[in-house]
Amino acid sequence: MLKQAWNTLLTANDETAQEELGALREEYSTTYGYRQFRYVQAASDTTVASGTPLAFVNLMANQVTSDISDANPNQPAGVGIGAITASYYGWIQIKGYHGGVLTDGGDDIMDGDTLILHATSDGVCERSAYGTASPYKPLGVALAVDIDANNTVTAFIDC
Repeated sequence: MLKQAWNTLLTANDETAQEELGALREEYSTTYGYRQFRYVQAASDTTVASGTPLAFVNLMANQVTSDISDANPNQPAGVGIGAITASYYGWIQIKGYHGGVLTDGGDDIMDGDTLILHATSDGVCERSAYGTASPYKPLGVALAVDIDANNTVTAFIDC
C-alpha cells in the first residue's frame, strides 16, 4: 500500500478543495480492515452525513448527491463517513466495511443481500435479495440483518 501524506483528515468538510478532486485514498486498520475513499464535492442540494448512500452527478465522478432525482440508481458513488456541507469538499467511502449505511426503513435487509441505491427515496439504500439478480449496480453487500430501530445496516461497500 502506498503511504501518502494527505492535506486533510477523512472527516474533512472544506469550503475549497484541499485535495485533488477524485483522488483515491486507501487505509488499513486492525478494526475495519482495508478501506478506500474518494475526495469529492457535495452537490449544491446535498448535505452528507455518515452512512448516507450517494450517487455521482457528473461524468468526472467527483461530485455526489443524495438526491436520486439528480442522478440514477446505476451511479452509486459510495457512502458518507462524516458531515460534508452542501457544495463543500470531503471524503466518502467507496470500498470496505461500514457499520451504519442508511436504509429505506423497510426492515427487510438480510445478511448477504446486495445493497442498491433506492430508486425513489433520497439518501438511503434498499436490497436486492441474496441469490437474485440486482436491478441496479450494487452499492455493496449487507454483512448483517438491518438494525430496525436505526434504519441502518452493516455493509461491505464496493463502488
